[in-house]
Amino acid sequence: MASVPTVTTELGALVGLAGDGVRAWRGIPYARPPVGELRWKAPQPPALSGGVHVATEYGPHAMQSPDPMNPAAVCDEDCLYLNVCTPEGPAPEGGRPVLLWLHGGGYRVGHGEQLGDGEEFARAGIVVVTINYRLGSLGFLHLAGVFGSAEPDAGVCGFLDQVEALKWVRRNISAFGGDPERITVYGVSAGAKSVGNLLGSPLGRGLFAQAISSSGGADHVATPEAGTALARRLLDELGCHDLEALRALPAKEFVEAQERILTGFQALWLWRPTLHPRVLPEVPIEPIRRGSAAGIPLLVGCNSNEGSTYALMLGEDVATAPASGVLSGILGDEGASHLLETYLRRVPDLKSAKIAAMGDERYGIPTQRLADAQSAHAPVYRYRIDIAAPGVPEQLDGGHGTETTMAWKTPLPLASQGSAVNPARERAALLIHRAWVRFIRDGVADADGPEWPPYGPELRPVLVFREDTDLVLDPRADERKAWGDTEWASGTWFPVT
Repeated sequence: MASVPTVTTELGALVGLAGDGVRAWRGIPYARPPVGELRWKAPQPPALSGGVHVATEYGPHAMQSPDPMNPAAVCDEDCLYLNVCTPEGPAPEGGRPVLLWLHGGGYRVGHGEQLGDGEEFARAGIVVVTINYRLGSLGFLHLAGVFGSAEPDAGVCGFLDQVEALKWVRRNISAFGGDPERITVYGVSAGAKSVGNLLGSPLGRGLFAQAISSSGGADHVATPEAGTALARRLLDELGCHDLEALRALPAKEFVEAQERILTGFQALWLWRPTLHPRVLPEVPIEPIRRGSAAGIPLLVGCNSNEGSTYALMLGEDVATAPASGVLSGILGDEGASHLLETYLRRVPDLKSAKIAAMGDERYGIPTQRLADAQSAHAPVYRYRIDIAAPGVPEQLDGGHGTETTMAWKTPLPLASQGSAVNPARERAALLIHRAWVRFIRDGVADADGPEWPPYGPELRPVLVFREDTDLVLDPRADERKAWGDTEWASGTWFPVT
């Protein structure tokens, strides 16, 4: 790409890149660096310096453990940057639809550009915004339970970063040819759970028009009691219980400490926002059921074998070790036994049943409940993906996160370079990308395939993307019913006491 395009924003003039039918601006600060006295504070608007700024390099990632896929990546506490990618050429009157991407990674790892700039979405006429937000103990450490009003927002500042980025986009995206009234928030995994939080939080209202939740839900928050217990455990690990001393500690020490307390519990989800009287006053699914996101169309779904990714990464023994305790904690011993017996009608052995159940505990059932809740107040289109991207080993079919490269139409590192072409899978992958584009652009899901009616809890229509993509009514109904109506905070089981 060449350094050509310049746009004028509240920050001043931004010089970006152009080429291959798109334009891109990278490393744009949407808030002040959250360092020093601003550590664990709500994000502050960026300094308005004016002048000309070169926006051709990505900003640092949020502090996190090293990425084996990208060992040269720069991580820094100064991480609140976003990137914008647009089609070349003038925007139509009224502007183009906007996609704001919230990356996944368990609120512990990840970054905005992990899937690139969104070039294929841009070539389809969409303005793409990708962001970084604070992670782990620097983004979700509930210090209010330890230090009271001295740090009221530490348990939600990563979520507040997402809100601040949306506000910046609404104020500035018209300079990039985007329409601030046509913003779709889209996330996968922790990003999708963040979408659920935005749908349920009073701070999310009026900031976006549509939402896409891939393998998420709207129940993944900590109680103040759980958040406080985890905060105390981290402070014990650091050997530091003085607030001023904590503010002075190098950020790297927090990352190292949070990784140490994670050891042995890799199959469980440690970090998440804590309930907060102003930001997240209740578990988000509850206000969504009452209509907090009324009128916001939702594309929502998950993959058919979410737990398989964890089994491959961690090994089956580690991935299934917490299953009995988690399931009994939710359903009781008898209910957990009945649930696993139900899965055994579909999968070959008990270990596979536990992998399937843990995937549904974290993603499948929360996704279904979010679809049920929002469908009473806006059009909802529900999907399930049964395949991985073409070229990816079939043992990852329907695995967690394997759909993102199909939706974004980007290469996947796990893909085999010399793998045989499978036309049916190639077509399914293309249908997924087209469906996402249509929804972002028009607010209606249409995959150029089978009819895809809006979802409702009566018939529960789900478009299943696979080699023979088809509409299925209430798929795996027996497993859904075996979970019952018991409420729990998905993926949050961690022995913090």
